[in-house]
Amino acid sequence: MDYLRLRHGKLARWVRGGISRWLAGPNAWPLVFRAPSAQTDFPHGVSSNLYVHLPFCKQLCPHCPYNRVLMRSDLVNAYGRALEREVAGYLRRPGVPTIRTLYFGGGTPSQTPKLIEQVVTMVRSKLAFAAEIGVEVHPADASSALLARLREAGVNRISLGVESLRDDLLRKLARRYDPQSALEAIRAARSVAFSCVDVNLIIGMPGQRAEDSATDAERCLALGADQVSAYPLFHFAHSSFGRNGRVQDSGERERLRALKAVSRVCRAAGLQRTSVWSFTRTGLSPYSTVTHEDYVGFGAGAGSKVGGVFWFNTFSVPEYAGSMVVHPALVMQAGERLRRAHWLYWAIYGTHIEASRYQALFGRSLKRDFGLLLTGLRAAGLARSDAAGWTITETGAIWVHRVQSLFSLSHIDNLWQHCRNHPWPREVVLV
Repeated sequence: MDYLRLRHGKLARWVRGGISRWLAGPNAWPLVFRAPSAQTDFPHGVSSNLYVHLPFCKQLCPHCPYNRVLMRSDLVNAYGRALEREVAGYLRRPGVPTIRTLYFGGGTPSQTPKLIEQVVTMVRSKLAFAAEIGVEVHPADASSALLARLREAGVNRISLGVESLRDDLLRKLARRYDPQSALEAIRAARSVAFSCVDVNLIIGMPGQRAEDSATDAERCLALGADQVSAYPLFHFAHSSFGRNGRVQDSGERERLRALKAVSRVCRAAGLQRTSVWSFTRTGLSPYSTVTHEDYVGFGAGAGSKVGGVFWFNTFSVPEYAGSMVVHPALVMQAGERLRRAHWLYWAIYGTHIEASRYQALFGRSLKRDFGLLLTGLRAAGLARSDAAGWTITETGAIWVHRVQSLFSLSHIDNLWQHCRNHPWPREVVLV
């Protein structure tokens, strides 16, 4: 059964609704995002975790689902001014805490280093000592000069979108580098002494074997990568691959073989699983953008979550760039049970569920609220319990991939597609 391709069917909707009502209450389904009706409805939450979306690319890769546009100097300049207004407005909010993490995603953030420097300069006085500052870097951009510039600005972590070390697969993805250049990017990053170098790999591409994925991971680790993140080739409806149906992936069985193969390689190298996708060297916090309990996002299409409030900016880069007062396009207020279920979902995604953290956040017992589910996961061999809480097993991590296909990937597909078509939607209902 291919869960990626079944996620928009009636059965998948029925399963999503049933599980959501069971875990988060009868009013938790469907999820409804609405446009704020007045300025008084704008969220004003603050967080120690920030995300900045820089959407500009030299070319648009056909598999990429993220909010991005082609580089245009006038649009970049206007975007920078809007971004400055948004960040400045945030810093004026009462109670802005010390910033512990600041991540830049895209798009191709390494194409606009000036915008990275601009934001870091604006928030510098609020940065914690040893704050994590991470940037996604395209391997073709990873020159010694650019990497040194980022490091000088304060960036201490980077994520390289290597994707594959096979020439034919890189061409299929329209990536503008060859395998040797990708490996040189890792070497260059190590020479600049970033505290964490994450490497993204794509698995499940047509013609790609599990052994290819394992070899890619081995070669990246041999050059000193601190984290390997292996993602299946997704078919989002709004991406070129998904919209045109031009590319079929390798299928569920081969995807699972690849995931297991990458896991074996990373664990043999001493890395620990830090999410269903990622393996990180012991002692390092994982490179992670918006999987924190709370975060605030800036830029076109950026999402935020503080407490039980979720919101998104307009996905339209021109609309965002032209906004004199940047404000959310969509807002959703989650009920308390949905907040707790959402926390559990992402804790499972991170493969470690800390009972004490749940107690501290919600003043409730994790076992009392979700004991039946967790006991079922343990009985099925998908999780194991210990003194700290629960850990998702290797088999469990495989099933989290499948659950993601039914939940977050389906929601992302529907929400992002709607927001790309409607810069200021009145309402988006996720079922």
